Amino acid sequence: MQCLLLKFLKISFIRCRIKILHQPFLSYLLLLLSFLVLTPILGSTQKF
Repeated sequence: MQCLLLKFLKISFIRCRIKILHQPFLSYLLLLLSFLVLTPILGSTQKF
């Protein structure tokens, strides 16, 4: 289930990045945001 969610996040993230690739600041912001969101998720999966 979590693998599917991560796969979906990756696909949607790549699509978003392609859309805003010509806006470097926005893509950097999105990268930072996704990093902040994914870090606790990945951290919690490693505990189990």
